[in-house]
Amino acid sequence: MTISAVLVAIAVLLFEPWIATEAPHFAVGLGGILLLSLAAWAVPWDRFPPITIWAIPLLDFVAIAPFWSAARHALDGMSMLAAFPVVWLAWTGIRPVLAVTLGFLGASAVTWWPYVSGSAPFESPVTDPSPLRPALVAFLMLALGVAASVLTRSMERQSEELATALENAATRNRMLRTVVQNSDVGILVADRDGHDVLVNPAQRRLRLLGLPVGVSDGVEADLLVFEPDGSTPIPVDERPVARALRGESFQGRLLAVGTDGSQQHLSVSAAPMIDEQGDFDGTVVIFQNVTDLIGAIRVRERFVAEVSHEFRTPLTSIIGYLDLALDESPDPVLERYLRTSIRNAERLLTLVSSLLDSSASSSTLALQQVDLARLARDSLESVQVQAQHTGLTLTSHLPVRLEVRADAVKIAQVVDNVLTNAVKYTPRGGTITLSLRRVPQHSGEGCEREKEWAELTVHDTGIGMTEQERGHVFENFYRTEHVRNAAVPGTGLGLAISRGFVRAHGGDITVASQRGVGSTFTVRLPVEGPAEE
Repeated sequence: MTISAVLVAIAVLLFEPWIATEAPHFAVGLGGILLLSLAAWAVPWDRFPPITIWAIPLLDFVAIAPFWSAARHALDGMSMLAAFPVVWLAWTGIRPVLAVTLGFLGASAVTWWPYVSGSAPFESPVTDPSPLRPALVAFLMLALGVAASVLTRSMERQSEELATALENAATRNRMLRTVVQNSDVGILVADRDGHDVLVNPAQRRLRLLGLPVGVSDGVEADLLVFEPDGSTPIPVDERPVARALRGESFQGRLLAVGTDGSQQHLSVSAAPMIDEQGDFDGTVVIFQNVTDLIGAIRVRERFVAEVSHEFRTPLTSIIGYLDLALDESPDPVLERYLRTSIRNAERLLTLVSSLLDSSASSSTLALQQVDLARLARDSLESVQVQAQHTGLTLTSHLPVRLEVRADAVKIAQVVDNVLTNAVKYTPRGGTITLSLRRVPQHSGEGCEREKEWAELTVHDTGIGMTEQERGHVFENFYRTEHVRNAAVPGTGLGLAISRGFVRAHGGDITVASQRGVGSTFTVRLPVEGPAEE
């Protein structure tokens, strides 16, 4: 508004100088506008309540009225100077309704000032003597004030939303930065041109491990990167970062960095970033140090191999001496005991021999025709002595013969695990019943005949389980709270292993139990063996 007033003054002095000399209120109005401009700049308005800034636009109306009144006949549109304080009041956003109202009243006062003050020449040859002539200007100023107020409130809402969004983005950025900087996993983010955008401290440490001795810094090509064997170099263009920068996506790429005692094994994964047009826009590469895990696996493999070897020799010796004792024993009862011991020792030797395969999660089944009835009788005989010592009664309902196609060693282990659990968790005086039968099961419409299943059940009158405990009984290392409190020995692996063996045969193992009443374990196996061998 100050600039506009100065331009008006210059135009008057150049083209209508008589106004400046014959209309003293012209100078008064211009002086007031300049004085208010100086006050707007010099007064520290931030020390006062926000509404006090209204003093400047409201006093502007007072200064504009004589200024416009003096020059309105010489310059058209002078009344538009009132638009500046109108917009200013609305733009502050303080009490919008009052601000718009004051703007309308101020603009009206400016436009009607010549008529109210008596300075309007009702007999002028160039003007309309009607005092309603400036009414349109006042209402246009009202519309301008309303529009400015609405726009101001809209911008305030947008500003608030933007401020909230920026605050949330800043919070997420701080969280992400904290997680990335403190993560033990190496993180590398590169743009489409291969320039590093983000490298966290963990990745910097891993990169230092791959540098040759005496080198403190280097590029990807300088790093000592090998295959998991720790000795076969990986070509530069086949290294994970190079592949990731080509837009490849992969997970779990194992490699070794460094040499000698400082060598570490890493598992590397990468995922490309894609922009809105579907073009490659960079990559994220994750480096996880798995040295301890690989070391633990190697220790386990060595332990299993050594234990298998150490077990095999004494078991072979035990079986040999039991055979000698069997040859020398004339007592039929002792002979039966010796044969049972030999059979169990041979089974243990078979299990030890397959321990390496089991530790490697081998699911290969050595399928053959197995007499499940005989296997069940052997297992029952194996727990007979233990049951007698604990005062348990063993009963059985077994057919003379029931052949299934199965892995004899694994199924024998399943029956042993279930029977041993029954003996272990049945109090003195209880009863354990082993049953075996052949049951049909429909395999679906359109089949020529029914499938046949071998169903083996072990029922005991033991401590039983709750419904919640039944849901976890086949999980690794799970043992009920009651069993843990009673300090009953065990690892909680037997039933989990048994379920794995049974399901590998295409069957299933289930349990029905009630706390304080007992449990019934049911093993169902397809007589013809797994569907796919």
